[in-house]
Amino acid sequence: MAIETLTLARAQAIAEAVISAARGKDFQLALAVVDTGGWSHLQIRMDGAFPAAIDAALAKARTAALFRRPSSDFSRRVKEGMPLAHLPHVVPLGGGVLLERDGVLFGALGVSGAREDTETELAEEIAVGFAQGLIGR
Repeated sequence: MAIETLTLARAQAIAEAVISAARGKDFQLALAVVDTGGWSHLQIRMDGAFPAAIDAALAKARTAALFRRPSSDFSRRVKEGMPLAHLPHVVPLGGGVLLERDGVLFGALGVSGAREDTETELAEEIAVGFAQGLIGR
């Protein structure tokens, strides 16, 4: 898998798409966009999002980036009984997704502040839009 540098302009476009989608669903979320190494590029907490949501969003994005898979994969595994409590940098909650386009990895997105299934759904929608070049071109 090739890796591309995530620009601030792309991270901002991703954040704007998350905020727009969250408002459309009446969610108050926090989001984090990280590079391929899991380092924060942009973090935002919407008005009304609970304070810890920003930490959770960053942890979910880092999980996706560092393990090159959605954080929901780890959530599913824990629910199936796999002990992951001591695996470094794993937050087994949905809402963390990779940001890929044309086989190139740019980074990851994490969202927090709603139910896990709705966070995962929203994050996946944004990732699809990014992959299709509709977001962050």
